[in-house]
Amino acid sequence: VYQLPDLRSFKNCDFSNAKKLANWTQGAGEGFKFALDKWQPYYFACGESNGFHCKVGLMKFFVMPMLRGWRS
Repeated sequence: VYQLPDLRSFKNCDFSNAKKLANWTQGAGEGFKFALDKWQPYYFACGESNGFHCKVGLMKFFVMPMLRGWRS
């Protein structure tokens, strides 16, 4: 599991400036924890097999945290 630095990297599945957060065994099962500590978009993708899973659109997602104090 990689964190991609921006929307362009996310859309193109460009892992050249990505940060590896966990290997495939750490991302399996219940996964791992990651703190969203800033109000900004976070982009994540699978980088296995040269980013194949990312490129076919099956294993990538982004998250935008809500501001503190907001309730749904």
